[in-house]
Order: sequence, then structure tokens, then C-alpha cells
Amino acid sequence: MTITGINGVNSSQGTSRTTGSTAPAEETTGLFETEETSETKNTQETDMLEAELAQLEAELEELQNQRAEKQAYKSELEAQMRALHNQKMSIEAQIKANEEAIKANEDEIQENEENITAEQEAIEELQNEYDQKNKEADALNQQISDKISKMINDSQSNVDEQTQKIKDATEEANEKVEAGELEESEVAQYVANKVGDPSLATQNQDFSAISSLMTQVKSLIKDSTDCVSQMDIKKANIASYQANISAAVSENDALRQQNIPLKKQLSNINKQINEVQKEITTTDSEIAAIDQQIAAKQASIQSVESQISGSGSDSGYSNYDYGYDYYDTNTNDQTTNNDTSTTEETTSSEPAVSTSNPFLAISYDFGSYTNMTQALEAMASNNEQSVASAKTTISNNNQEVRRLFQDLIA
Repeated sequence: MTITGINGVNSSQGTSRTTGSTAPAEETTGLFETEETSETKNTQETDMLEAELAQLEAELEELQNQRAEKQAYKSELEAQMRALHNQKMSIEAQIKANEEAIKANEDEIQENEENITAEQEAIEELQNEYDQKNKEADALNQQISDKISKMINDSQSNVDEQTQKIKDATEEANEKVEAGELEESEVAQYVANKVGDPSLATQNQDFSAISSLMTQVKSLIKDSTDCVSQMDIKKANIASYQANISAAVSENDALRQQNIPLKKQLSNINKQINEVQKEITTTDSEIAAIDQQIAAKQASIQSVESQISGSGSDSGYSNYDYGYDYYDTNTNDQTTNNDTSTTEETTSSEPAVSTSNPFLAISYDFGSYTNMTQALEAMASNNEQSVASAKTTISNNNQEVRRLFQDLIA
């Protein structure tokens, strides 16, 4: 009779009896052969299970090596990610510092523009005051000129009038001499009595009025000169503010130019960060897949070991610690500030403050103001000379009147 083993191994059962046995030969031989076949079968099964176990453990080790390689690769990616983030933070800090400097310069530009506006308004007020002072001074100068002209004309008229009186009285006296009414020697006394005391044009009140007007003119000219001085100061202030604006505009242009390549670098780094993050995610997925295979191998190993022990008890592989947490496979311990929105390459789309700034073109020509003041001063000087000349003329005219009467009574 033939017994087939578990693995297909056939055992031949003998028919001879053991010497000295009282039992039937066929039954005794069959008993020993059955025991031998069972042991052989168990040994073969154990060998096969141990071979299977060895194979599973070798495959498990291979998976563990693969996982270690993936983990090492992930560590390299994480180190690269940290380096990229450090570069990103450094570039962002430079861009931020430049933008803050640009903002500070823009505030300074606005402040200088406001200062320029204030100085402009002050100059306009001073100009109005200057024009008014000059207008008043010009009107007073004209009054002075008119008064001087009138005084001279009045003085000359007085001389002419006195001369005419003497002439008329003399002619009348001569007619009386011819008529025999007067003696020749009585002519002078007759004329003197006829004409009376000479009228001298002193005009002291007019000279006092002119002197007062000239004082007012000088005061107005001084006020006008002060206005020009203040406008000159404000003009210098405007030039200073314009220089500050120009410097700030130039600096902002330079800072914006610096930010262009920095923003391009930042865009490239963000792209690299995205690529590395994708690679880390892919690697995490691969590690998770390997962990699942490792868990499956461990389960198989536990099953085989249970079969080898024959008890089905826990062989200890369920607590086998390979140093990995196989059931937290989706955890990405790399915390990244992944900027998924790639920064567009900046071409300095910000409105650059340039030399088109209207305050940079402001200028003032004070030549006309200076010329006007000089003209007023010249007019005042001429009036002084005219007054002196008028006094001389009137004095001479008075002397002429006196001489006429002196000659008359001589």
C-alpha cells in the first residue's frame, strides 16, 4: 500500500514482519512505516516553510533598503527645500528693504512738493505786495514831480508878473512925466508905490509836502526791496527742494532697477520650490507604497512563522520594529512655505517718479523785479535832484524879483 505525503512524496509500505514479533507481520510493519512517513512529512514542510520564511525576510530586507534610500533622498530634498527657502527669505528681505526705501523717498518727494507749493504761494503773495508797493511809490513819485513842476512854474510866473507890473507902472509914470504930471525924479517912487512890496514865492508848505511824499516813497522802496529779498530766499528754498526731489527720484529709479533681477530670482526660486515640493510629495507616496509592501511581508512572515511553530501563536513578528512608522505613511514632516503661485517676472510696472515731476521745472526770474526797484530808486533820486533844482530855481527867481525892485529904487 502507498501513502501520499502532503507535498506529493510517496512512501512505500513493506509487508515483512520484524523478527521475534508475535503479531502478524503485515500489521507490525505497517505501524512503523506510518510513523516514519509523518516525521518525514513534517520535516519537509518545515524546510519548505523556513525556505519561504528566508525568502520573505530577504524580500523584507530589500524593501527596507529601498525605503531607507527613499528616506535619504527625501532628506536631501528637504535640505534643498530649506536652502531654497533661506534664499527666498534673503531675496524677499532685499526686495522689501528696497520697497521701504522707495516708499520713504516717495514720502520725501511728497513733502518737498508740498514745501514747494507753500513757497510758491508765499512768492505770489510777496509779488502782489511788491507790485502794490511799486504802484503806490510810482503814484507818489508822479505827485512829487507834478508838485515840483507846479512850484517852478508858479515861481517863474511870479517873476513874469512882477516884471510886467514894474513895466506897466514905469510906462504909466513916463506918460505922466510927458503930461507934466510928474517930475523925472519922481518916476521911481511912483512905480514903487504903484507896484507895492515884491511878492516872493517861498512855497515852504509845498516843499514840506514834497519832503513827506519822498519819505513815503523811500519807505515803499524799502518794502519792495524786502519783498525781493524774501522772494530770493524762497527761490533758493525751491531750488533746494527740487534738488531733494531729483535725488529721491534718481534713487528710486536705481532701487526699482535693483528689484527687477531680484524679483526674477524670486520667481525662479518659487518654481524650484514647487518642483522640489512635488518631488517630496512623490517620494512620500513611494515610501507609503513601500511601507504597505513591508506591512504585507511582515504579515506573511508572521503567518509562516506560525505555521513553523505549529501552534499558530504569535511568533513575535507582529512587534517587529524596523525603526519606521509604517502606518503614518502620509505624514509629510517637511513643513514648507510653498508659494504655489509663481511670482511673475517683474518689468517694473510701478509708475516711476521721474524728471517729469512738475516741481522740477519751476524757476523764477527776478531780473524784472530788481529792475523795477532800481527804476523806483532812480525816480526817487531824480525827484531829490528835482527838488534841489526847484529850490535853486525859486531862489534865483526871488533874487531876480528883489533885483528888479532894487534897481527900481536905486
